[in-house]
Amino acid sequence: MTVAISHSSPTKPAQEQNRSKPSNSISANEAVSDSNAPGSQQKPTIGADFNMFLKLLTSQIQNQNPLNPMDTSQFTQQLVQFAQTEQAIQQSGTLKSILAKLSAGEMAQASNYVGRVARFDSPVAGLSDDKPATWTYQYSQVPSSLVAEVKDSQGSVVKTLLVDRAAKGQVSWDGSTSTGARAPAGNYTLTMTAKDINGGTINGAVTASGVISSAMMLDGRAIVTVNGTNYPLDALLAIDSAVTDAAR
Repeated sequence: MTVAISHSSPTKPAQEQNRSKPSNSISANEAVSDSNAPGSQQKPTIGADFNMFLKLLTSQIQNQNPLNPMDTSQFTQQLVQFAQTEQAIQQSGTLKSILAKLSAGEMAQASNYVGRVARFDSPVAGLSDDKPATWTYQYSQVPSSLVAEVKDSQGSVVKTLLVDRAAKGQVSWDGSTSTGARAPAGNYTLTMTAKDINGGTINGAVTASGVISSAMMLDGRAIVTVNGTNYPLDALLAIDSAVTDAAR
């Protein structure tokens, strides 16, 4: 960055004074962008940029036009602006470093789960062409009646399943619908209604389950896939210690 320095004389014509009058504003962006000039061999640090900014500002004050001196509030605001820019850049760099390390750690963790049977905090399970959709359920007591319905992405019931009246168990659906046709591969939701002997609703939970086939990073999050359905790693509730053939 170049700072124009001139020694104006009050006796010079007004037009010449206006041509030689230095600017009274140096922005933080100008001080920083100078370090990125094509001739730069090494990118200066934030501290070096700040020192350069102070030198330029001092030079500007020393050589300011006496007929139009710089307002002290101007360079105070410029100092504050540069300090805020410096802090933002440092915080941004630190945050990116932390996020990169967290993402790498999550990806490594997710990769270790490939080939293992897992349960997820979601009632949505995937149905593929060669594998059924599976869920697990658990209630606080043995229900007197238990109804399970499989719904498609539109919320329509495609199959009503018969399940054991137990406090906990597993539901598997091969894709056959109430009309006898086979449902296409995709995501399906299992809803279960449990009643006690008096007809009261029993609270419980339905979770998707299956073998994790792959892991990946998507939008900065670690994702695992079961039967074509993606789950964020933080939705993982439990994982079987046994390793399936897919992981061998």
